[in-house]
Formats: sequence, C-alpha cells, structure tokens
Amino acid sequence: MIAKTTAAVLAAALLGAAPPPSPSPTPGSTLKTITSVRATPFCTSIAQHFNAAVQPMLSNDRSLDQVNTQLADINDVFNHADYQIRYADARAKLVKYVGDIQKNLPFIQQQINQLREGEKLTTDTADSKAIHQIAEKLQLAYNKQNQLASDLLGVIQAMMQYQPQGDPSSFDNQMATLSMPKEARDIKSYLRFDGQRDVLDQAENAAADATIDLVTSKCVK
Repeated sequence: MIAKTTAAVLAAALLGAAPPPSPSPTPGSTLKTITSVRATPFCTSIAQHFNAAVQPMLSNDRSLDQVNTQLADINDVFNHADYQIRYADARAKLVKYVGDIQKNLPFIQQQINQLREGEKLTTDTADSKAIHQIAEKLQLAYNKQNQLASDLLGVIQAMMQYQPQGDPSSFDNQMATLSMPKEARDIKSYLRFDGQRDVLDQAENAAADATIDLVTSKCVK
C-alpha cells in the first residue's frame, strides 16, 4: 500500500496539487516536488483532471483500509459473548465506509473521462497514447473500487436480512440458505478482497508512474 500511495502523492506534487495525507518519507529520502506545469491546454488538462481523479480515489483507498478491519471483525464476531453488539457495530461501519466510497465514484469517473479527452489536445501521437494509457489505468482502478463497493453492498444487504438472536451457530445456517460455500464464511476470502485490492494498487501505481514520466518530460517549467 505504501508504494502505491507514494507514487500517487508524488504525481500530485508534480502537478502542483496539495497531496492527501500519506506516510512520512523514510529518513534521508525526499519527495520531488515541482509546483507548476506549462500553461498549455494539454498540460493543464493533465494537471486538472489527473489530480481531480486521484484525490478521491486515494480517499476511497483509505475507506477500504477501514473496510478491511470490519471484514476481519465480522469473521470473528461470533466468537464473543457480545456478538450481537459487535455484529451491529461492524454492519453500521460498513454502511458508512461503502457510502463514502460510492459518493466519490461518479466524480472520479467524470474526471477520468475528461482526462481521456486530453488525447485531442496534442498532435504528438506518443503523448496522446500516453494519456490514453494513463486514463485506462485509472479506469481499471475505478472499476475495481466500483466492484468492491458493489460486492460490499451485497454483504451489507445479507447482514441486514440476518438479525443475530439466540444460538450464534444460526449464522452458519443463514449462510447456507444463501447458497454460500463453506469457505464463503470467511467474508474477505469470499469477496477476494485482498486480490481485488492488489489489482487496484497496481493500476494506481502504473497510472501515477506514467503521469510522473509524462509531466516531467513534457510539462515541467
């Protein structure tokens, strides 16, 4: 997670944006910051729309970090005497975090679409291709965030339908009635949560690295 965040924050810094909160650099290292880009339509489009897409995308990643904790708690909830309280608390937190992610998604998609329009603002085919590839990587990251939000909504709906009462083992029966295989009772495993986040991180890294290269070579004053 740190490598992805650092790459995206560095890309934002190159474009003159205020980066989101991130881990502190390791001792002896510094983030390269260039605070202005050339005032051409092509460079301005990159600066405006890449930053506008990546900021809420990173915010969604932080929400997914919190979701990760809640999924682990759900797997463990019935091992505790106060499982009903824990269950309700985990469900309420999932609702909040998934809601936060969903609020950001339409704006992220809009900015990716507008970033892609930057292909038309240059006559250099290599630059046009670079913008296309950056937009495609951001689109992949968006698609993964959207898919995770959709999958998590399914979990929330199932949790809403089940009200834990009496024998905690009834949860196993509830999962069975939903035709979920035994391994699905590990919610993270069933959602392939870690694997989907790995794809998301790789796409964000690739988009940020490509943006750094393009801005450094074409847009830095």
